[in-house]
Amino acid sequence: MGPTGVGKTDLAIELSQQIPIQIISVDSVQIYKHMNIGSGKPSSDTLNKFPHDLINIIEPSDGYSTAKFQNDCKCSIKDAFHSDKLPFLVGGTMMYFDHLINGISKLPQVDADIRADVEEEFKQIGSEEMHNYLKRIDLAASLKIHKNDSQRIKRAIEVYKSTGKEFSKWQAEQRKETSKLVKNSKVIQLAIKPKDKELHRESIAKRFKEMIEIGLIDEVEKLLNMPKVDKNSQSMKSVGYRQVCEFLEGDSSLDVMIEKAINSTRQLAKRQMTWINSWEKLIILEKNSSLTSSVNKLILENI
Repeated sequence: MGPTGVGKTDLAIELSQQIPIQIISVDSVQIYKHMNIGSGKPSSDTLNKFPHDLINIIEPSDGYSTAKFQNDCKCSIKDAFHSDKLPFLVGGTMMYFDHLINGISKLPQVDADIRADVEEEFKQIGSEEMHNYLKRIDLAASLKIHKNDSQRIKRAIEVYKSTGKEFSKWQAEQRKETSKLVKNSKVIQLAIKPKDKELHRESIAKRFKEMIEIGLIDEVEKLLNMPKVDKNSQSMKSVGYRQVCEFLEGDSSLDVMIEKAINSTRQLAKRQMTWINSWEKLIILEKNSSLTSSVNKLILENI
């Protein structure tokens, strides 16, 4: 695992040429077909040479969840073992990693009327104001949920309104169903961190500007013209795509959109590093020229 733009995919590809691994993507945007540029997805040629599981598995109009990811990922892990390969999970969607390793908390059922009421509130006042409301009722949950992640904000508020107990407390108290597949396997948990924070911030800006140059705006226009896809689709709320949607609606200029997308990407990387720095049993490696050989050695020593 590691923050966006740190070189996780390059590392996986280099390793796959040295040891028998099956690359399994842990990325909540690369799961979508047709979302290639803004997701930083490997090229078609690269994917043909170095196949990745869980890339291009659903349409941009579809919804997805950590529970679905857990099931899909467990199937990929089993397939890797059956093929005498090591499952090698690579990505930056920390919630996916967390639920795979630690399991998903059992949460209470939500009354349909409450769900409808919360949905209506969202339509009236928007995601940011609902996130502010979540801060007032459950600060711990609000700190872990981004203000634009409407799906998780809704869930947290629904649970609170249905039970009178904070979503964060339900998560902490409920017994977790940890995956037996992961529990019974020897898991090596690795993370890459940037060697220089400022250089990484600069590389994030450069990377997004390159996405614009090679056609991100055209990509988003085509996506928005697809059936059942609009700015409110789960897929379009991803960093980068959300800001381009705002630009296409005339809510911001090109320069402002680029600046907002870069800042949002930097904030994402910061949140990813916060997860990494608090993760238990995690080996954190600095990005450098000997990274691939270091990871190779760690894997061979532990299998």
